[in-house]
Amino acid sequence: SVTDVYTPFLNSLIGVFFGWLMIMLIFNRPLTKGTKRFFYFGVPIFALGFLVIIPLGVGLAVLFCWIIYLLCRVLPILFKKEETIRKNLIPFGVNALALTVSFILIFVTTTQANSTPGLIKSMGSVSPFYPATVHSVMSRLIQRGPEVVDPLSETLEKTLDRDYVSPFLPTRIAYCLSEIGSPQAEAVLKQVVAEEIDLSDNENTKWEAAVCCLYADCAGPRAVPVLQMLLERADEKQQFIPLCALARTGDFTAIETVLEHVDDLQKQLKHPFTNRGYAAMIRLTLQALAEGQSPEDLKASPIYHRMLLGLRPDHQTQTGIVWNQQWDGDLDIPAL
Repeated sequence: SVTDVYTPFLNSLIGVFFGWLMIMLIFNRPLTKGTKRFFYFGVPIFALGFLVIIPLGVGLAVLFCWIIYLLCRVLPILFKKEETIRKNLIPFGVNALALTVSFILIFVTTTQANSTPGLIKSMGSVSPFYPATVHSVMSRLIQRGPEVVDPLSETLEKTLDRDYVSPFLPTRIAYCLSEIGSPQAEAVLKQVVAEEIDLSDNENTKWEAAVCCLYADCAGPRAVPVLQMLLERADEKQQFIPLCALARTGDFTAIETVLEHVDDLQKQLKHPFTNRGYAAMIRLTLQALAEGQSPEDLKASPIYHRMLLGLRPDHQTQTGIVWNQQWDGDLDIPAL
């Protein structure tokens, strides 16, 4: 979640705060019967519920004030006489323990969250409706360069071995590998496209579509043989995936193959059951072919936006194409 990315210590700190509040209420006023007992347990539970449901910023403010309170309770006692500590041993011990555990949790959880395994885990859990957060996590992994290819590859392999594959993590890992662009990263993407993607049936293939295009973005003309083979094996209703990916390679032979199938792509757009994300993917590819003036224009079409995967890379072009997910212009194939 977004909370795990920006404040990985929040949930642990709320737990410590809850335990501290319960202990302080118990020791300050011994438990009695009836309404008072409910009060002693009700206050901590209410406080915990309040911190869970309130906005993140308010929760952090409450916990920050609580830590300042603990410092104000613990530090003055340390400078007083030993008798003062003995008289206030239980509350001093509880406050000091809560303060120590809080700082340890903040350090440990933040370190774990900023590690490569922690970032990969967070990357898969963030909702696609927070693309800025998704790209923030992916950018931190990409900046680490080829050293993260192995852990990304291992995570991708484990994810694809599951019975149900969520489209978010595989596509985001593929995006990181595509942006890193090292030979090892390209090899991982090639292996996934060649061995893991099966387009021989008419099933939902959101992550497969994105990974094929990301492989094309990364490898360019080197991706053509694998994508051509995928096109030959693909179901008729799934051929648009390797075709859109072939267009993004910028290879002239691949573009000729796409132009030969333009009628099939336009026919699929007219089908009433064509997924909106896939329709946008086809329309944007056709627009790039019609209006693009360089191979880079073909790669810049924002086909990932309507897939709702959290991928929103920069799609600006030097030629200033105004991308339109509803594009229905004419494609002059002989001129192309």
